[in-house]
Amino acid sequence: MLYYFGRFLFWLVFKFVFRLKVSGGDNIPSAGPALVCANHQSFIDPPVVGAAMRRPIHFMARHDLFTVPVLGWLIARTNAFPVKRTGAGDTAAFKNVFRLLEKGELLLLFPEGTRSRDGNLQKPSAGAGLIAYQARVPVIPCYVSGSRDILPRGSKFIKLHPLKVYFGPPVDLDACYGREKNKELYQEISARIMAGIAELKEKATHEN
Repeated sequence: MLYYFGRFLFWLVFKFVFRLKVSGGDNIPSAGPALVCANHQSFIDPPVVGAAMRRPIHFMARHDLFTVPVLGWLIARTNAFPVKRTGAGDTAAFKNVFRLLEKGELLLLFPEGTRSRDGNLQKPSAGAGLIAYQARVPVIPCYVSGSRDILPRGSKFIKLHPLKVYFGPPVDLDACYGREKNKELYQEISARIMAGIAELKEKATHEN
């Protein structure tokens, strides 16, 4: 219940203060599991993507955010779950990912892993490719335009700027599924996902 209330409030703010527009929303499956893979420029990206779609979506958040008073309590009740930034990976977080997908949920991933400092797309980590390979669910590319102008990395002040969220058709990964599992394959899958995001960014650039 808190998730839907929070999403509605965010939608009101993004729509009427930041003039949120959504393109390609029909690419989000109406039911069943899927990965929504987006670029990452700002702390506001998760609620922006969540507000841009009708279905609820789950996402990973840095584990130390859950210890922040009020914020930790809030995000834990709005479909976020913790992930540790460790070289060895976070087994508990990965188990949670697949548990949610098995239940038919939507999951938001940021293949870049961290927020871009200059707004350019970064090289993705292999983690998104690993999840996509293991899950075998539709992978929907997403590009968020304007979030960096509102709250860039390192800034403590919000600025007014229009927001637009683009969703593309599922990334074609069929040629990858029959191959031997290794880090190189996972990196290639992540690169294919980022290519889908890059196409949406190009579309956004031509519209502005």
